[in-house]
Amino acid sequence: MPLPRFLRAYYAYVFLFDFMLGYAIYTVYFQLSGLDVWGIALLFAIWSVVAAVFEIPSGALADHFDRRWQLMAAPLVKAGAFVIWALADGSFALFVLGFVVWSFADSLVSGCKQALLYEHMEAAGQTDEYDRVLGRDRAIVEISAGIALILGGIVGHFSMPLALWLAVPPLVLAAIIAFWLPDIRVRPEDGEDKPGYLSHFHEALGEFRRSANLRFITAYLTLGIMLFFVLSEFDPLYYLAVGMPIWSFGLIGALAIAAYAAANMSAHRFAGFHAGGWLFPLIGGCLLVIAGIAESAWLLIPLMMAYICGAPVWVLAETRFQQVMGGASRATTTSTMMFFHCVASIGMCLAIGGLAWAIGIIPAYGCCGVYLIAFSAWVWWRDRKGQRAF
Repeated sequence: MPLPRFLRAYYAYVFLFDFMLGYAIYTVYFQLSGLDVWGIALLFAIWSVVAAVFEIPSGALADHFDRRWQLMAAPLVKAGAFVIWALADGSFALFVLGFVVWSFADSLVSGCKQALLYEHMEAAGQTDEYDRVLGRDRAIVEISAGIALILGGIVGHFSMPLALWLAVPPLVLAAIIAFWLPDIRVRPEDGEDKPGYLSHFHEALGEFRRSANLRFITAYLTLGIMLFFVLSEFDPLYYLAVGMPIWSFGLIGALAIAAYAAANMSAHRFAGFHAGGWLFPLIGGCLLVIAGIAESAWLLIPLMMAYICGAPVWVLAETRFQQVMGGASRATTTSTMMFFHCVASIGMCLAIGGLAWAIGIIPAYGCCGVYLIAFSAWVWWRDRKGQRAF
């Protein structure tokens, strides 16, 4: 399959998989249904626990069977989460079930999608362009989410359940498009020995044992850059705390996402800027400290700028991760990295929720900034020892 044709189908899939109108309002939907900030943090932690349980087994499934069928199943499963929430009527148990379903869907696609993309680029002899394509991937995710945030905020202002229902049709279409995302790996001929399912676990663990760089990049993404993604789940609560109306949530998010998408698209330009591995988290941490000093709508500006600092380092570090691994069980190895992300995000969700409950949501953001500053100091020290994130 020619690479440009594959990429068109791939980008369409990426866009539709994250085109969820319900994303603009579901955190506030939970709060207005009676959950406090600690209950919402607990839901996010449950999401991470489920993802941790399924992440590596689903990656091994993607390595063992045709990747396409897993990509077709994931959006259909994800649509089920929004149906459950639309019917939940304030039930905490159904909120939990929705997160379980959504988390399982994301685990189906996470390692599988990155592995499929890298393999198509490797077959076309264009792995040097992987960071540029991955940046476009991330930008399309943000553009999709931005459009959905605007529409979801407007629809949610009138009917939050309707915003949840409208997440379903794009996901069904994504499942259809996945049929045009072929798995191009060479399969064993009839009669040849086929690696067993458990062999993918062994190969992935071997990759981490053999490569110190792989371990460092995983720690870098897991212990530091992951914080931006976990913290963003609490943003609607931050918006409420600084006095923003619900209808504005989508507009605020969309403006930030436009800048974030541009940062993703430009990430490849920083490929040779090794100091960015510690400098970008340091700047992001300082901006979060500023965002946590007062209840002011003006502090949304440093908050969004902090997220922009996290965009290029995520793209470039994940690109280096794909390049330094052997690739015999690429989806399983990538999912192993995602497993560590999930474990770390459990602690981050509970820590942010606990801080928000004890000292308030605004100061909790400032504490996250202090953490990132300390983390960037550790990355600087590792950089001096010869280990780099990208």
